Amino acid sequence: MGRNVKRIRRKNKNLETNIPLTISAQFGLVDQRDFLGRVVASENLANYILLKRGEFAYNKSYSKEAPYGSIKRLEKYNEGALSTLYIAFTPESINSDFLKAFFDTTKWYSHIVQVSTEGARNHGLLNISPQDFFEMSITIPKSDEQNNISRIYNLMNSLLSLQQRKLELEKQIFYALKTHIFAKDLFFNGQKDMIKYKLKDVSNMYQPETITATQMSTNGYKVFGANGYIGHYYNFNHKDDAITICARGASTGAVNFVPGPVWITGNSMVVDIDSKLINQLYFYYYLTTLNLKKYITGGAQPQLTKEILNGINVNLIPINIQIKVANILVLKLSNFLCK
Repeated sequence: MGRNVKRIRRKNKNLETNIPLTISAQFGLVDQRDFLGRVVASENLANYILLKRGEFAYNKSYSKEAPYGSIKRLEKYNEGALSTLYIAFTPESINSDFLKAFFDTTKWYSHIVQVSTEGARNHGLLNISPQDFFEMSITIPKSDEQNNISRIYNLMNSLLSLQQRKLELEKQIFYALKTHIFAKDLFFNGQKDMIKYKLKDVSNMYQPETITATQMSTNGYKVFGANGYIGHYYNFNHKDDAITICARGASTGAVNFVPGPVWITGNSMVVDIDSKLINQLYFYYYLTTLNLKKYITGGAQPQLTKEILNGINVNLIPINIQIKVANILVLKLSNFLCK
C-alpha cells in the first residue's frame, strides 16, 4: 500500500484548525467536543497532525466494534487536528472512494494480525509501527474498475442511509402513535374506565439467576442480558414470553419484550403480570411510555431496585380494551417492518 499512499507528517503549527479530532468506529473522524462532550487532546494543538478533508487516519485503539482499530477518511470538516498517535495518509495513485470502501471491510484485518504479535497490546493500543502499517498488501484493480466499484459502493451507502432514515422516521411515528393512545385515553372513556394500581399490586417482579460467560456456549437457548442477547445456554429459565426491565448498567430503565424459551439473567428485572388484569403486549407498550430512568439510583453503577419499581403507579383499563389497543399497535408495527 505504501506505494499508493503518502504518509502525512504536517503539523498544525500555525493553528490552522482548532478542531480536535478523534476516530469513532461508527461515525468516523469527529470533533472530540461533539462526540465525547469534552476535549481529551492536549491544549497545544500546534504539535498535532493537520488533517485535511479527504485524507485518512488509522486509530490503533481497539474495541469490541473495532478489534483491530479503525481507518477512516475525514469528510465532515475541511481540516482537523489529530494526535500523533494516529497514522495519517493520503491516496496518491489510488481512487479515494475505492480505498474508503476497502477500509470499511475487514479485509485489512489479516495484515494487522500478522504485524501485531501476541502481547503487543498496550493500554488499549495496538503496537504497530507506521512502517509495518504501510506494508499492508492491497489488491488494486484497474482505474476504471476502481471507479465502478466506488460508484456501486457509494450508491449502496446512499440507499442504505435512505432506508435507515425511513426506518427511524417510522419508529418516531410509531412512538408518537403509541404515546398518543396512552396519553389521550383513546379507545376508552378516560378516568371512568381507568383504575390506578401500584406496580406491585398487578405484578410479581424478580431478578432471575445469572450465569457466567464461561457457562455459555455457541448453541442452545438464547441468553438475554441487561438489554440484549449475549450468548446461548443448554437450558432456559423462562418457557414463555416475558417483559423485562433493565436493572443495571448503561441501559437501566429500558423495557424489553423477550420471546421464550430463553434464559434471562439477573441484570434484568422480570415483570410477571396478573394475566386476569393485564394483556402482556399492552402492558409492555404501556411501560415503554413511562420514564423509568427517573427512578434510577446509584452513581458509577446505575440500578433500579425492586422496591422502587414496586411503588410506581400504573393505570389500567379493562382487559378487553387492552387487547384491542395491543392488536392495533402490533398491526401498525408489522406494517412498518414489512415495508
